[in-house]
Amino acid sequence: MSLQTLNEMLKNSVNLYGERIAFKVKKDEKFEPVTYKEFYNKVEIFGTGLHSIGVKKFDHVGLVSENRFEWIISNLAIIGLRAVDVPCSGASSLHDIRFKLDHSDSIAAILEEEKQFAEFYSIASDLPKIKNIILIDKIKLFSNEEDAPEWTNPIQFKEGEKISKKFLAAIHYMIRNQRKVFFLSEKAKTFLKKYLEDNINEIIEFTKSKDDADFIQNSLLKRTVVIEKNYNEIHSPAIFSFNKINQIGEDLLAKGDTRFLEISKTALPEELVTIIYTSGTTADPKGVMLTNSNFMHQIRVTPPAQELNQEDGWLSVLPSWHILERTAEYLVLSTGALTAYSKPFKQVLLPDLITIKPTVIVSVPRIWESVYKGIIDNVKKGSNIQKAIFNWAISMGEKYKKAEGILNNTIPLFNRAEYTPEELEQARRTVKRLGWKYRLADKIVFKKIRKIIGGELRFAISGGGALLENVDIFFATVGIIVCEGYGLTETAPSLTARNSKNWALSTIGTALPEVEIKIVDKDNLEKELPNGEVGILLVKGPMVMKGYYKNEEKTKEVIKDGWFNTGDLGKKTYNGKYLQLVGRIKDTIVLRGGENIEPHPLEDRLKESDYINMIIVVGQDKSRLGILIVPDFDVLAVYAEKGKIQYKNNEELIKKPEIIALFQREQKRLISKEHGFKSYETVMGICLLPNEFTIEAGEMTETLKMKRFEIHKKYKEEIDRICG
Repeated sequence: MSLQTLNEMLKNSVNLYGERIAFKVKKDEKFEPVTYKEFYNKVEIFGTGLHSIGVKKFDHVGLVSENRFEWIISNLAIIGLRAVDVPCSGASSLHDIRFKLDHSDSIAAILEEEKQFAEFYSIASDLPKIKNIILIDKIKLFSNEEDAPEWTNPIQFKEGEKISKKFLAAIHYMIRNQRKVFFLSEKAKTFLKKYLEDNINEIIEFTKSKDDADFIQNSLLKRTVVIEKNYNEIHSPAIFSFNKINQIGEDLLAKGDTRFLEISKTALPEELVTIIYTSGTTADPKGVMLTNSNFMHQIRVTPPAQELNQEDGWLSVLPSWHILERTAEYLVLSTGALTAYSKPFKQVLLPDLITIKPTVIVSVPRIWESVYKGIIDNVKKGSNIQKAIFNWAISMGEKYKKAEGILNNTIPLFNRAEYTPEELEQARRTVKRLGWKYRLADKIVFKKIRKIIGGELRFAISGGGALLENVDIFFATVGIIVCEGYGLTETAPSLTARNSKNWALSTIGTALPEVEIKIVDKDNLEKELPNGEVGILLVKGPMVMKGYYKNEEKTKEVIKDGWFNTGDLGKKTYNGKYLQLVGRIKDTIVLRGGENIEPHPLEDRLKESDYINMIIVVGQDKSRLGILIVPDFDVLAVYAEKGKIQYKNNEELIKKPEIIALFQREQKRLISKEHGFKSYETVMGICLLPNEFTIEAGEMTETLKMKRFEIHKKYKEEIDRICG
């Protein structure tokens, strides 16, 4: 049976795997199972409810939430109605949410919780096309129960004639957080005014506020939003709880409403199902239009290529709006496997790994960097004997795996076709000599590391950026297979991937079936380069997007004769089998002397330092390179303590000559001619920064990529100083 649409895929899986567990959803800290039939029923109920409030074929619906069960229900309900979802991160800035919902012509939005609702409320007047809001989690409302609409959780604002403890705590919180708003009924606001008049001095004393009474009272009252029971009758957009939409859907289905099922059956392969806005590292994001056919290519070719099956248990840690996670959840559903939702925080992720014991994880490099760092930090806390055993196991294991890789042809070659007979013979001797030692190390060290991630992992899929070489080698050594892949939002996303049969260190694997890739000269896109040379990756196939929404000019810039220009620099191995990424064409730094430098290899190398948390190489149009470094302050604090370096805070610490000298030594140790770097890459000015780059500060995208342009603007003075 040839499945053409996501709706067909879902219905087919329900028919094949109806009683199997599709999801494990955490409730009260315990995972509860949901079968395929139960899941489809939830999608049908919610979709029917959405249809009843006016979501129809070809409408666009915003979906502002992180990864959770309700996300995939909402997503497939929207697609089931032949409508189009517009996903946004729950942590998106107001500018991003306003831009995406407005530019996409969304007529409704599903918001995760109170944070998203409070932010949306402040921009609602800028989005007149949006007629309905659905809240996954109800908002807190200080109100009597009888005065509260169904989409709120009423909280008492007084106990008898006195203010309630929760209301008072909220007032104190609001005084300390000047940007926050809170929601209350008209009666609660009247009570608040009187309470502030009678108790303002006591409040000022308790909160230690430096503002005067009038300012505090006016500020608080301005930031209150009055919500009454009849809100939907007098306001637009109308607001509903997720539960209310489900209730409407259940009632309609009980009366025999079959419109959702009938509509979903009529979907077409080339029909638009989503507009996903790219991260926008240099300008406003572009809306990537993906169709049923784009996703169905991934569903058709990935399971056989990666040997996925219905016995797999997947742990979801990436946000569902991330194209890699979204497509992964479709792959799981298509194969009859199981998804359990977790979070990318070690206090949540590590216990969930033990509980779920996943066989597959989809992740980004930063997660594996964190796991690697956590393991190394734990080793450092161990006894001298434990450290010695660990270091022996890793050192010996790397030699063994390298030799094994030469024999298996999984250590890539870019400048010649094959290893020499002498190299192969040397590798055979190494494997024979170290074989028993590796098995011993596996038993006493590596097996324990694998248990940290559940002990049953077949492999992990990593995308959204390149794995650091040392991290890649480490996990290969301990027997954790991390299948690095490559793709873009514009390609739905996967283009290449390592798998157990086609696996080579420091590469992004081989092209997936039906994917064509060629490497062309960056100055002449008509000129295809021989294997081993660096150029721009052009790709072609059924996974390439329909185009950018309302942006034909940009679409024509990147798609010509069916070939999509990825903007990424890469090269093929000498035999043409594997691909390796080098960087992005827009990230290339050109020094004043005309030297062209790709910053990513330099950054990846420098990240190997224990003392570095985040780093960006700079120097466009300068005489030399520079590096902005956010140190790992936990590790740096230990160094300072050992060196008896006195400091009050991080800002003071990074100005200490001893600390600056430490990072200069690290830079010279890691970036040198001996390590294959060119002379003009080894000289760098250094600037240490006290705070991490963040999404909130506008320095990183939602997918945790650095906005180089914004960082360059923000730190212009520092860059001018260190780059000359």
